[in-house]
Amino acid sequence: MNTLNLRTRRPFQMIRGVLQVWKYAYRPFLLFELFYKLMTIGLFIPFLSIVFNKILEIGGFGAAANHDLLRFVLSRYGLLSLVLLAPVAMMLIYTEFAVLIFIAYYGMQGKTVRLYAVVLKTLSRLPGLWRIGIFGLALYLLLLFPLLNTGFGSSLLPNVTIPNFITGELMKTSTGTAVFVLFFAIVAILNLLCIYALPILVLEDSNQFWRTFTKSARLFWKSKWSILRAVGEWLLVYVLIVAVFIALIAATIAVLPESLSATATATVGVAISIGVYVMTLVMTPLFITVVIRLYVRYEGKKHISLHSGGLDITVDHTRAERRLFASQHRPKLALFGLLMLIAVGWGVTALLTDWGEAKDKFVIIAHRGNMNTGVENTLDAFDGAVEAGADYIELDILQTKDRKLAVIHDHNLKRLAQRNVNVYDLTLAELQDIPLFQNGYAGHVPSLDEVLDAMKGRIRLNLELKMHGYETPDYVSSFINTIRRHQAENEVVVSSLEYDLLHEVKAKAPELKVGYIIYATFAPLNRFDADFFVVEEAFVTARLVASAKLIGKPLYVWTINDPERAAHFYSLGVDGIITDIPKEVREAIKEVGGEPVFLLE
Repeated sequence: MNTLNLRTRRPFQMIRGVLQVWKYAYRPFLLFELFYKLMTIGLFIPFLSIVFNKILEIGGFGAAANHDLLRFVLSRYGLLSLVLLAPVAMMLIYTEFAVLIFIAYYGMQGKTVRLYAVVLKTLSRLPGLWRIGIFGLALYLLLLFPLLNTGFGSSLLPNVTIPNFITGELMKTSTGTAVFVLFFAIVAILNLLCIYALPILVLEDSNQFWRTFTKSARLFWKSKWSILRAVGEWLLVYVLIVAVFIALIAATIAVLPESLSATATATVGVAISIGVYVMTLVMTPLFITVVIRLYVRYEGKKHISLHSGGLDITVDHTRAERRLFASQHRPKLALFGLLMLIAVGWGVTALLTDWGEAKDKFVIIAHRGNMNTGVENTLDAFDGAVEAGADYIELDILQTKDRKLAVIHDHNLKRLAQRNVNVYDLTLAELQDIPLFQNGYAGHVPSLDEVLDAMKGRIRLNLELKMHGYETPDYVSSFINTIRRHQAENEVVVSSLEYDLLHEVKAKAPELKVGYIIYATFAPLNRFDADFFVVEEAFVTARLVASAKLIGKPLYVWTINDPERAAHFYSLGVDGIITDIPKEVREAIKEVGGEPVFLLE
């Protein structure tokens, strides 16, 4: 059978072509993705995790977090983990994409592939990956493509995200925003230039990644308008499907009696969750199909080199032959079907339950106050947090030149005062003379004494001790004496990124609750000695929540500025979140059945 027509210009041409391919390819696509996701969940990720954690233990980094984790990355053990694990991960990702490419290409020929034969053919090519430029391929598969984060990723590494505490800080300044936009513009451009790299590597059996990249870039330029039309078609179809789906849901709920509205809402939630899980199975195959059609359209088949190696790649059975095959292999098919049901069930269950336990008590902590009412870390912002109904205010403390305690986040005043001066070079009086500006508001740096006086009896405080490197030896003692002087031991908790600093606080003031702020770790929380934990959202998983519950320590997430994400973490079972939008988060938590509390235990 000839290649399906690629040149006809009709409305929704690309979608029509994709549907023609899927007529022959949908079964191997779905079966392979189900199987590969099951293998990823049950085998690949556990194996890589065991090896990685073993290297951490051998290197003495079993309890590494924050700066210590960076030391591990720069150590010989970090290099060892990179050398051992990156090639394995790269080969696993390449295998998934290569199989999908073969399925799509043969589907364009009007043929359905034998899945096991295609997998064997792909595995036979893995040794050749070392000849094509392992660094370039690894950079593309393990970093560049996952950073795009479009939903078309591999099962092993669907995306790579930059933590929100980094992007959030960048977006607070015009320079940071420009850097952020420029970075992702470069990522997007490089991904577009590499869009045909995998088809070239797989179908042409290319052996040089740089040559593959340059050819892909040339093909991208030739096909750029077709890519744009394809994107437009799919966006339009997506919007239409979502609109119809929403209309059906609204109509269903409207016609049902009020007594069944709760049941209908729950059913709709289940349907949406199942739909989302199914979409994870089809998104990457759809993307691969579109790319392969465009590749064949603009490059043709003259360079394609497919040697079957004696394998019967395709199958074209009659209905009678398919029935005979099914009857002969009924036990095997039944076992395979059971495994697929387990995979689907696991995915749906994970989506519906979030693998956690929603809490009745949920703490909302206002990040540096409420920046909708004043400059961050100022009394106006703190008053706004009280009015917004936050349970706690998280604020930052730095030591000044005259050993006083100022409430400010940045070591340098350039962002908020447009003055290139450091906190440790100023006395408290000099610091407070400098006006701060943010979001149209003006304010001044308060001292810790002023904040404790102003907030006493109104709201509790999460005091984050920060270090700029110029602290005097009495920094912690001065802080503790200030807390005791205001008799605020029961109205504050203390947190810090500096583990040793927390130990010093706890040793000198056992009555204070101390919390370890973690922006990166792979260790269970029982490795750390703290009364509670504040973890960056990228590292908050069901496993981490479980480890916190096992040791009976509260776990809080920072910084969550999306009400839906806040509801997700509530459902996951964390004890609270730090947020810039306390009022909106409170409303989101109430909608899912939780009540924030004025308590941190």
